[in-house]
Amino acid sequence: MNSLSNAQYAQIFPLNTAMNLTANLHPANTAKDVFENLSKPMKERFFDFESWRNRIFERHSNLAHMLSTGYFLAEKFNNLAEANKRLKSADTALTLGSFEYGHINLSCSDDELCEIAEQKARYCELKISKNGHTLSVFNILVKYLNSFDIQEPELVAPYCTHFSADSLTGILNRFADPIFWRRKLRKIQAFTIEQLARDLRLVHKKASAYVSQPTIQNRRERKRKSAEIMSDLFVVPNDANPFDEFETLQSIIERSHTSGKQQAAELMVRIRGFEELADMHGHRGEFYTLSAPSRFHAVHHTGRPNNKYDGSTPQDAQEYFNGIWKRARALFSKQNLRPYGFRVVEPHHDGCPHWHMLLFMEKGDAIQIRAIMKKLCTEDTPTEFKTSTTRFKAITINKSKGSAAGYIAKYITKAVTGDSIDKVICSQAGEMKILPADAAERASTWASTFDIRRFQQIGGPSVTLWRELRRLGQGDTGKCEVANAMNTTLDTVSKYALEKVRQAADSSDWKAFCLAMGGVQVKRKDQTLRIHYQLPDIVDRITGEISRSETKSPYFATKYGDQPANRILGVAWDAVVVITRRGTTQILTETDLRAQRKIMCGVSEQIQGWHDDGRLFAPSDEDMQFLEACVLEDYQNMCLFMDYEALAGNISSDEVASLDLCH
Repeated sequence: MNSLSNAQYAQIFPLNTAMNLTANLHPANTAKDVFENLSKPMKERFFDFESWRNRIFERHSNLAHMLSTGYFLAEKFNNLAEANKRLKSADTALTLGSFEYGHINLSCSDDELCEIAEQKARYCELKISKNGHTLSVFNILVKYLNSFDIQEPELVAPYCTHFSADSLTGILNRFADPIFWRRKLRKIQAFTIEQLARDLRLVHKKASAYVSQPTIQNRRERKRKSAEIMSDLFVVPNDANPFDEFETLQSIIERSHTSGKQQAAELMVRIRGFEELADMHGHRGEFYTLSAPSRFHAVHHTGRPNNKYDGSTPQDAQEYFNGIWKRARALFSKQNLRPYGFRVVEPHHDGCPHWHMLLFMEKGDAIQIRAIMKKLCTEDTPTEFKTSTTRFKAITINKSKGSAAGYIAKYITKAVTGDSIDKVICSQAGEMKILPADAAERASTWASTFDIRRFQQIGGPSVTLWRELRRLGQGDTGKCEVANAMNTTLDTVSKYALEKVRQAADSSDWKAFCLAMGGVQVKRKDQTLRIHYQLPDIVDRITGEISRSETKSPYFATKYGDQPANRILGVAWDAVVVITRRGTTQILTETDLRAQRKIMCGVSEQIQGWHDDGRLFAPSDEDMQFLEACVLEDYQNMCLFMDYEALAGNISSDEVASLDLCH
């Protein structure tokens, strides 16, 4: 029988592993240590630290191996007192809540966290059912949420208005929803555990690159469970035949623009389009790398602890970079400098972010833009580095050595899919012994855990418009004139403007799309097209009619009872609205579909029985064609109406008199 490896044993028995790892760590017995111990209070002098740390390991048994490893390293590189201090801080960080409202152990499993969410939601539900949807209950529950580091949604208006009363109702209903609590607690748990791993110096290329091992394991388990659930859910249009074949939610997710290969492909198309525009205008390409000061890095490139690290999170580092870019944009605007391109954020081996920027600009602006960026990046703690390239590195794109897209392509691929990469290299720590696909997974998990946007377009038209136009379809079926929701008569200029933009998006030509939208430097208000939103009220913005089914409309209210955010309905040009999102769908399981098919089979058999008994006579094909020609479709109310004038004009008066058109 094969014995377990150390890693397997630690995964199966984390508590035993933790106790064994720290069993031999005791205070030193030198004369200096004995003298210092005598000067301490009696309680500290005879304190049993081994039992104390074992109790913490037991309390957080799921993370015992991680905590004991961090404790061991802290004692190795510092001393036992520092190790005890860090373990105590870790215990405090993993205990969420207050004495008044109780505590939540963030080291619990996901199933236990879901049970806690149910309990917290039930507490809020009882408060609301007892006292109603009032402002006083809101204030009480806000204090309750804040005790668990959960920020409440903001009321949209003063409480005296009717609109804010709906907002108050919606917020309180969210407080009583277990899903709301589950999402908030999961996010807090993931963030806390990952930042704790960084503080314990367990995230680096020699241990676990980008993110800690518990975080990546939890992410994989969550994705596996989600894939199982999504594979059993089908997207069914409301007017669809239940005997048709339907896509699963999982298949739709895999081909969405946020999936790995689709996301990488779209980014490369847009980068290539910017490069083609730059070549057409004679612009210059620059590639910049921005790095954070030492205080944001938990370890050195060797994996040894960094004494300058102040506990800053990757979010803090991202805010530092955003501050630099915000100031840079202000200076660019004052000097009429308008670069465009892309920004990519990726983690160093220790989880600290750094930026890569591919910018195109007029040749005469390059020196000014580079000087501004260099000045802003080197202002913080300038005594830490010998050369400015430590914080800001600039490379001029040389077309003879490769395209501009090629400079940034490897960073996009490494962050999304890991394809076409032989080895993973960190700009701070050098080559890392990790598979490219694993590096992409870890980078994605890192960004999700710390809420960091990895890819950002700088300048250019709206990519949302690009995606909406690509939803229309290909060829003649996707023409904007066909999809014109208001049936407005389009003149030649309108047809040309709309089709020029749509054809560019449909053919994946970002350069042509930018030109058709007004140019790469066009302002949002001056773009050819704009996004059209379905406003959450009872008035149909297409026909101007008031809906008679507003209480059942998905646009009228959320499931919590408040007004939803504006939802994209299509794109607009002047008075022309092109609908890109038609119809509604429902999510059904395989069991639901089988039940619907059985019902349809039963109805079909019943009708066939009536026909065989002579109680039902089907109309002839000519009669069906005539009746269908007299029917008007009402898409807003999802029903059919009979055109009485057309019907009366083709039937004699005697026949009309015998018809009851109201039934």
